[in-house]
Amino acid sequence: MKIILLGTGGTIPTLRRSLPALALQRDGDILLFDCGEGAQLQIVRASLSPGKLFAIFLSHLHGDHVTGLPGLLMTIMHQSREKPLRIFGPPGTREYINLIRKCLGFNPPYALDIREITEGKFFSGSGFGMEAVVVDHKPHTLAFSLAEEPRPGRFFPEKATALDIPEGPLFGKLQRGETITLANGRTITPSMVMSPPRKGRKFVYATDTRPCPQVIKLAYEADLLVHEGMFAHDLEEEANLKGHSTCAQAAHIASEAKVKNLVITHISTRYQRTDELLYEARSVFPRTVIGQDLMEIEIPVHKE
Repeated sequence: MKIILLGTGGTIPTLRRSLPALALQRDGDILLFDCGEGAQLQIVRASLSPGKLFAIFLSHLHGDHVTGLPGLLMTIMHQSREKPLRIFGPPGTREYINLIRKCLGFNPPYALDIREITEGKFFSGSGFGMEAVVVDHKPHTLAFSLAEEPRPGRFFPEKATALDIPEGPLFGKLQRGETITLANGRTITPSMVMSPPRKGRKFVYATDTRPCPQVIKLAYEADLLVHEGMFAHDLEEEANLKGHSTCAQAAHIASEAKVKNLVITHISTRYQRTDELLYEARSVFPRTVIGQDLMEIEIPVHKE
């Protein structure tokens, strides 16, 4: 699983920071979180294929998070896509997309599977599930998590051989978690030749929001939390008035949620340098980085 930060700015694009968009690559599919202005250009710069888009997840309907969607949908139309494209978002998403279609005369040959969600578990894919919570921002704004199902444990062929299991299809059944019966009638369970199942990976995306307990719960023990941190600590009051978080507040969320790593994004245009932001965040949660456009972060499979 790999995360590519396509846009790490907030409200207004700059030459260094595009507006919010994030791609998650998993098993050949691309999941896109938010689609700010210029997202499709960032997708090209990241050497990603729009044709591999599995789904788009919109956190809310503020312009800096969705104005890249019309262009991206039309680009996909010119790439002869045939399979449906899922778009998940808050109430109002269907109306927004229908207005795009009406005003631009946009009638794609592929189906748009638009699903408006409030919160809770809302989608299950191959080996993973998606959940959303409502965060502290207006209008209706969602944070998303992708949590993988547990993976099979490590297979020990030497243990299987010692149990007189013939190499071949029976090995594969055991690795898939199936119990087998040998020719002599003996039953062999996966636990006899494999280590315990390994925890699946977990990714959480939370922007825009004030600090809130919903995100702590959603992100608990996540491998990676991407959380907004629009301002430095001295502008905490302004952050609160505008429905945003400081970098230090994002770090506190990461600490309380016991996540492995934190990436801060949605940076205000006032910060040309981010040394101060990084210092404030790492003083609270050392495993923090300040996101930069086109930064890539690998989330490795758990070994145990």
